[in-house]
Amino acid sequence: MTARISRGWRRAAVAALAGALAFGVVACGSTEDEAGSGESVTITHARGETTVTGTPKKIVALGNQWLDTTLALGVTPVGYIDNVAAVSKSTPPWQQADQLAGGTALNTSGSITEQVAALEPDLILADPFIAADQKTYDDLSKIAPTLPALTKDAVSPWQDQVTALGKVLHKESDADAVIKKVDDKVAAIAAANPGLKGKTFASTWLASPSQLMVLTDPNDGSAKVFTALGMGIPANLTAQPSTGGRLALSPERVDELTADLLLAGYSPGMDEKYRQLPGYSELPSVRNGSVTFLTTQEISAINQPTALSVPYILGKLEPSFAAAAK
Repeated sequence: MTARISRGWRRAAVAALAGALAFGVVACGSTEDEAGSGESVTITHARGETTVTGTPKKIVALGNQWLDTTLALGVTPVGYIDNVAAVSKSTPPWQQADQLAGGTALNTSGSITEQVAALEPDLILADPFIAADQKTYDDLSKIAPTLPALTKDAVSPWQDQVTALGKVLHKESDADAVIKKVDDKVAAIAAANPGLKGKTFASTWLASPSQLMVLTDPNDGSAKVFTALGMGIPANLTAQPSTGGRLALSPERVDELTADLLLAGYSPGMDEKYRQLPGYSELPSVRNGSVTFLTTQEISAINQPTALSVPYILGKLEPSFAAAAK
């Protein structure tokens, strides 16, 4: 089990870069929580169904997407893994430091299941890189009801996670409010930049001097905020074979990034290497001033979107949205 979890953790580090306690829950105090405390809720997900009875008081969130979902709903997990923070070695700017006060950051080099069991949770939320196979999911489910990825997609839609957890916590109106707040921000950007409709974007990450990762699946959860703005991925990219919706492109083929908007993610120290790639200066996005360079944390906010990270990254991209819309 430990080896399997460790392999999953290494995959999580790559995903975060690509694109890769003893206290109870701190809740918002909604009346829904009290009213629904004895009810059972069944959630359908990628590995079947999970039924949760009553309102969970001790939640473990394994992975940044589920972690941000709990925080967005005013919940502090008793234990958690924040893969974005672990890979970038700092707290993501879209999280407030005090939001995790009292929670226990789990040691990813040890047995995750043993650490989770020691916390005696009544709900476990596990991102795909943790519950990467049926046995791992089954082992976690023996500890407490477990929600893994909600779909078989590489990246779960963050809205689905907020909705599902809202139902489990009997905080559905809070969940609706969280989603509406983000949707309103997307709508405001679309209204301010009507020219984005019909334009294209390329989400990329220069992993090393010899490997450029490019998102090619328009249905991937990381693409949905852009498709909501009326944007799409260039056909020359979507037509190429990929793995998990990501294409490993050799850097000398950077001229294939013909999109109107370029998200230039980079590994530490690789931003200047990106600018020096042959053909980079001739890209349409470079000529139009619609390129945004993104750190490890920032490209993670796109590759693993959450209710907290999406508003942050939208603010970061506003200048490039305006340039691409012209």
